Amino acid sequence: MTFNQRIKTLCVLFSFVFVFFSGSAQEVLTGLRVNKSVAREAAKHTLSLPTRTDGLHLPFVDDFSNYMGYPSSALWQDRYAYVNRTFAIQPPTLGVVTLDALDEKGNVYAHADGAGFKADLLTSLPIRLDYNFTLNREMRVSDSLYLSFYYQPAGGSLSGVEWERLGNRPEGRDSLILEFGYATGDTIFLGYEYCDYYLGEDESYVIGDTLFNPFMPDNYYIFDHAAFPGDLISLPCNELYGPEIYWEHIWSTPGELLDNWIAENPLQYFKQVLIPITDSRWFVNNFQFRFRNLASLEDNAIVGWASNVDQWNIDYVRLDVNRSQNDRYPNDLAFVMPTTSILKEYQAMPWSQYRDSDLASAFDNKMANLSQNVKNSDYTFNIRKVGGGQVASYLTNNENAYPYYDHGLHDVPAHATPAFNFSSLPTDAADSASFIITHIFKEVGVGDDRRCNDTCIFEQKFSNYYAYDDGTAEAGYSILSTMTIPEAYFAMRFTLAQPDTLRAVKMWFNAVLENANFEEFTMMVWGDNGNRPGEVLYEQAHQLPSHADAYTDFVTYRLDEPVAISGTFYVGFYQDHSVQLNIGFDQNTDSRSHFLYKTTGVWCEPFLKGTPMIRPVIGAPIPVPVSVTEQDYTYILVYPNPTSDILNVALPEQCVVANCRIFDAFGRLVDSRHGAVDSINVSHLSPGLYLLQLTDAAGHVFTQKFVKE
Repeated sequence: MTFNQRIKTLCVLFSFVFVFFSGSAQEVLTGLRVNKSVAREAAKHTLSLPTRTDGLHLPFVDDFSNYMGYPSSALWQDRYAYVNRTFAIQPPTLGVVTLDALDEKGNVYAHADGAGFKADLLTSLPIRLDYNFTLNREMRVSDSLYLSFYYQPAGGSLSGVEWERLGNRPEGRDSLILEFGYATGDTIFLGYEYCDYYLGEDESYVIGDTLFNPFMPDNYYIFDHAAFPGDLISLPCNELYGPEIYWEHIWSTPGELLDNWIAENPLQYFKQVLIPITDSRWFVNNFQFRFRNLASLEDNAIVGWASNVDQWNIDYVRLDVNRSQNDRYPNDLAFVMPTTSILKEYQAMPWSQYRDSDLASAFDNKMANLSQNVKNSDYTFNIRKVGGGQVASYLTNNENAYPYYDHGLHDVPAHATPAFNFSSLPTDAADSASFIITHIFKEVGVGDDRRCNDTCIFEQKFSNYYAYDDGTAEAGYSILSTMTIPEAYFAMRFTLAQPDTLRAVKMWFNAVLENANFEEFTMMVWGDNGNRPGEVLYEQAHQLPSHADAYTDFVTYRLDEPVAISGTFYVGFYQDHSVQLNIGFDQNTDSRSHFLYKTTGVWCEPFLKGTPMIRPVIGAPIPVPVSVTEQDYTYILVYPNPTSDILNVALPEQCVVANCRIFDAFGRLVDSRHGAVDSINVSHLSPGLYLLQLTDAAGHVFTQKFVKE
């Protein structure tokens, strides 16, 4: 028996890439290799499936408006899809569930390829369709049972402009599929549970070699790649059995361009599907339905990248009786998108720098009446300081809300763009503050079917950093120089109310296949020269892309010494190579007026709509955390360098190495091993430049380049 290795060793396959030229420079936008929001959820939850002995009762409704992360375990069985408020364009209600090419831990599927592969699943828990609990009798065809949902292919934009598109369009070979199923009552073989196995000091293998499985007698593993001592492979260690589920294809659609829908109808950002269930064989006590998608990675000319592609957004899933083909309009008033910051320029800023002049003049709300009828609507907002009292409240007259599919979004100014009825925030001597802004948009009376999408909450943070981004990356941003000697600069502009001290810079780097973006950069700070970066105030070389614990947050790059700043200043980086550093890119904020890049002597304005996720930290010194979760990159000594066979390693005192990895000049992982090392045999490597990366037990990373002769 041959078992394919389950380590994620994807080929050089890539996602969508938007490239825009400006002289000798290109802005490069890719999908995410890792969805950090999903990774954060995976860190909080076990991945065992929820179990339930009884079936759900109708109605089954989820519009994904009152939670984010994994699909609700009260309704859904698996955790592959991603509930969010940022990947969709103008959905029916606030929040969607997205099916893409990432697994339940937020990583590109191990079996992903360019030919097409099975990707996400979104499976309902078993539902009681054998009995009509309203009428206290068995379910009948005459009960008029329907399943409905809205869906949207990614890759569209509100403007239709190419460089403002959100997500990656599923191509014609990709698809979204709906299936019905139920448990047959039989038990079948489901596959294997896999266990980790580290190769020993004397275990080296080439393609075609055989390893007998130590976990399961009479099974063996055939290598389809070279492997070396310390490498980790996954081997079957237990047979898995479970209930047999019968699944039948009910509906599907190929990938398509959202622009075509909008050309048909300018309000058609989502389409609704309404399916009658008229076959009585589905009237069982364990009926299930599931969505799944077929995806395909795209091959681009940027070596070593593979990332998220082919997204589908689903909203407002509803299964119930007493419906008809005309039942397409839920009796619902709802928020459509998250509301905005109360600040003019920033999503967050230092509390010490806040002035009342930083306040915006109004909110920008996106709301809709999904029903067929004009509704009498009510809108309010309330602002409360955390740890304090109410700051402001707002109440308007009731207004008519016209149906979305005739008139578009609810655009009455008093509700959609309410002017602030306050001109200041209560300040104090604290080093931070937080305000909770609660917006409520609802039908007057009791007619609204779902109250959970009537409320939209925004937390306005004032801490020790500036942020244009909303904290979520939908893509990755890089600068590609086409010069013979590649050099690139990136700078993001910020303006102080009073002189202060720059202490650190927070950066969000996307993880990419085989750490292909693991290359040095120089952190830079500039003064202002006519709304362009001017005098260099600070530079700190030999920085490397890093990731917070479980790839879930910003990493803080502390300055070696504080920098005095005043007025307008810039933070960013310089690179002298063509490796794409892949900075997190928030596509739901537009900060093109606040950042620039250059690869020659001229600073260029960006094309791509969004915000690279870089935040300056100012004020008091930043305490070093006792429990370090951010990687602290430090150099080590390797010798002889160059070497033809043995590379000796000199480590800091008391450093205990947990694992060792070697990357080639293209960022590809070529060797890895587990445990302590003081010398490494590199004779099997081809001549060239390599990067040695050692990680100690505390999570610190030590790196050094070496040349193999």
